[in-house]
Amino acid sequence: MPPRTEGLWLFIALTAFWGGNWLATKGLVMNAPPFASAASRALLCGAVMLALAGRTEVRALFAHAPLRIVAIGLLTSTICNGAIYWGVARLSTGLAAIVNNALTPIGLLLFGYLLGEETLSRRRLAGIALGVVGLALLFARRTQGSIDTEAIAGLAAVAVGTLSYCLGSVWCRPLLRHSGPMAVGGMQMLIGGAFLVALSGAFERPDPGQLAGMGSPVFLLSLAWTALVGGAAALVIYLRLIRDWGPTRAGMYAFVTPIVATALGAAVLGERLGPLEIAGAVVLLAAAALVLSGGFVRRPVDATPPA
Repeated sequence: MPPRTEGLWLFIALTAFWGGNWLATKGLVMNAPPFASAASRALLCGAVMLALAGRTEVRALFAHAPLRIVAIGLLTSTICNGAIYWGVARLSTGLAAIVNNALTPIGLLLFGYLLGEETLSRRRLAGIALGVVGLALLFARRTQGSIDTEAIAGLAAVAVGTLSYCLGSVWCRPLLRHSGPMAVGGMQMLIGGAFLVALSGAFERPDPGQLAGMGSPVFLLSLAWTALVGGAAALVIYLRLIRDWGPTRAGMYAFVTPIVATALGAAVLGERLGPLEIAGAVVLLAAAALVLSGGFVRRPVDATPPA
C-alpha cells in the first residue's frame, strides 16, 4: 500500500478509536476521582505498550534522551490527562470537546512552527478556522446554560491540558525518527502515570468507597477502551502520523473525532442529531480535507538522536 494511502487508513482508524474516548472518559470520572482515573489509564496503557516494544528498544530510548522523555511524559500524560479529566468532571462533554478539539490543531501548528517542525500556510490556517466553526455548530445544543465558576475552571483546565499535549507531541517528533512509536508512547504514558499516582495521593486521597467504584463494570469497560483501544492502539497510530505527516496534519483528527463522538452519543445516550449537528459534521470534514489535501513531505531522519 502506498505510504499516503496507508496513512489515510491509519488516520481513519485513529478518529474511530479516539472518537469513543469522550464517552469512556465520562465513564471513568463518574466512578472514580479524575487523577486516579487518569493514572489507571496511563499505567495500564504504558505497561502494555512497553511490553510490546521490548526491553532493548526501551533501554536504548531512555539511554539516548532521558530528560526529554521524562518531560514529554509530564506534558502529554500527567499535565494533559490530569487537567482534562479534572475539567471533564466539571463540564458538559460539549464544552469540553469544543475547547479540546479547537485548540489541538491550533496548538500543534503553533508549537510545530516555533520548534521548526512545521511551516505556516494559508491552507492550514483556513482549514483550522473552518474547523472551529464546525465544532461550534456540532456542539451548539450541548453548550447551552449558564457558565458558573466551576465550569470556567473546568474550561481553563481542558485548555491547559490540550496545549500541554500539543507541546509534548511536537517535542517528541525528533525521538520518533530514531525509536518506534510503541516505545516512545509507552514511556511517556508510564512516566506520566507515575506522576498522576502521586497527584492522586496528594490531592484526592481516594476513600474505600471511591476505590470500590474503580471495580464497577462501567469503570472497567471505560478503562479497557481508554487504555487499550483509545490508548495504546490510537497512540501508536498518532505518533506514526506525527512522524510521517507532521503535527498539523496528524492533528486533524480533532476535527473528525467529534463526529464519531456525537454519533456514539446519539446511539448510546439517545442524544439528538439535528440540522445543526449535521451541518457541523459537514463543515468539520471539509476543514480536515482542506488541510489533509496539501502536499506531504517527509522530513529526513537526523544523524544523531536528541539529548
